[in-house]
Amino acid sequence: TMQAQRESPPDMQCKDKFLLQSVVATPGATQKDITPEM
Repeated sequence: TMQAQRESPPDMQCKDKFLLQSVVATPGATQKDITPEM
């Protein structure tokens, strides 16, 4: 889970990184059609 920082970084620079991934699913796709390999 994500939590807020208790204190600001000394240099006020955020070094957090996030990886966002997405894929276009075919119309009518269900959860069973979605795989990690996509």
